[in-house]
Amino acid sequence: MLRKDPFITGEIYHLYNRGIDKRVIFKSKKDYERFMMLLYIANSNLEKPFRLDDLLNKQHKKFDEVLVLERGQLLVSIGVWCLMTNHFHIVVKQEIDGGITKFMKKLGTAYSMFFNIKYQRKGALFGGLFKSKLIGIDENYLRQLFGYIHINPLEIKFPDWEDMVNKPSFNMREFLQSYQYSSYIDYIGEERVEKNILNSKNFPDYFQTKQSFKDFVENYFIG
Repeated sequence: MLRKDPFITGEIYHLYNRGIDKRVIFKSKKDYERFMMLLYIANSNLEKPFRLDDLLNKQHKKFDEVLVLERGQLLVSIGVWCLMTNHFHIVVKQEIDGGITKFMKKLGTAYSMFFNIKYQRKGALFGGLFKSKLIGIDENYLRQLFGYIHINPLEIKFPDWEDMVNKPSFNMREFLQSYQYSSYIDYIGEERVEKNILNSKNFPDYFQTKQSFKDFVENYFIG
């Protein structure tokens, strides 16, 4: 299936997809880690692409070692990412022509093959072609999107969180700060290798300090 409108280099997009029939696509910590490694190494325009199985099984690289590999020219800059039980969100800026399409094809194909082999299944893992939304010049929308995607994991533990944003509990904040499968804790200043997935310097500097980001999230809760 071809897209009606091509992706534009230099523009920012919200990319997302979910498991087919809303099925779970991350069943274990290892599944999340696999996808995170792919977010990093699929974002490369090297003539000879990385093969994650070779890195892990032949070169015996560990998770932390994969996320520091030299990737050369990037296909996209990643500003936000968040993995949920049955879907994911990524905000990217296309850096070269065709970058988004190439990145998402490598990411989706590699993870689907891994998942199907591991869980002995066949067929599509995701619900069709990944979805995309052009952000354009609306910086207020981009700011709100940064907040919404990072707060989204609350639905895992607090299904009615959207009805609670005007009176968030301490447990809600504590959960967000402990959730390892998004870029939230990279923005609040925790030092970890997963921060290398981000290329936040190529986005508007809304949250260049951890305090400014915490203040933004607090305001998002309060409305």
